Amino acid sequence: MLRKILRSRFGKRDDDGPRQLSGPGDLAAGDLLTFKHRLLLPPDVQGQTFEVSAVGAYHFEDGLYAELTLDGTGGDRIYLGFDAADASEMSLSRTVPRADVLRLFDEDAFAALWDEDFAELEVADALPRYEGWIASRYAQTKKWAEGYYYDRDCRGETPSRLQDDDAEELRCHECEDDTGRHGLSVEVSADGETEVFAEVNCPPDVIESMWPGEG
Repeated sequence: MLRKILRSRFGKRDDDGPRQLSGPGDLAAGDLLTFKHRLLLPPDVQGQTFEVSAVGAYHFEDGLYAELTLDGTGGDRIYLGFDAADASEMSLSRTVPRADVLRLFDEDAFAALWDEDFAELEVADALPRYEGWIASRYAQTKKWAEGYYYDRDCRGETPSRLQDDDAEELRCHECEDDTGRHGLSVEVSADGETEVFAEVNCPPDVIESMWPGEG
């Protein structure tokens, strides 16, 4: 489906011309982007094209962050996040299922993220499918950070307008490696459901090109 969309975009212009995409902050649902072959990107992202299938947002004490869901040609899904007010830095992330978390990290060491003291994690089994996504060591930087998730595009809204009934309350543990390039985020929703994300921080110039959607 994505290849068909790509073919239909080239050479096609609306009467008023296409939307101009100058950076990740301009991306919306239906848009396409291709990443460069850059070593700081995971191998399964390098040179790949993704479609923005959805736009959501996280609201924390330090600001509002947009999250774009990116779907690839092979059915793979990653997420692109950035400060909604300044997209000069961004992060890519992918979910890590519980079974993989328990292989990547010692269970007791991972559980220490919930303890009073800040934890340190060391990878016990570097699974090949996470090449470029996972660092060898992490240190916890945030514990029980409170925030909200919105399943909609909140860019342009003010924080006071965000506190409404469609907010999903959550708390987060965050970790980083010693370079600041790799991160690990653990999101705990109000009902106790927990999701783990492997993150790679990178500049916007890792994007090779972007194409506007037809909508």
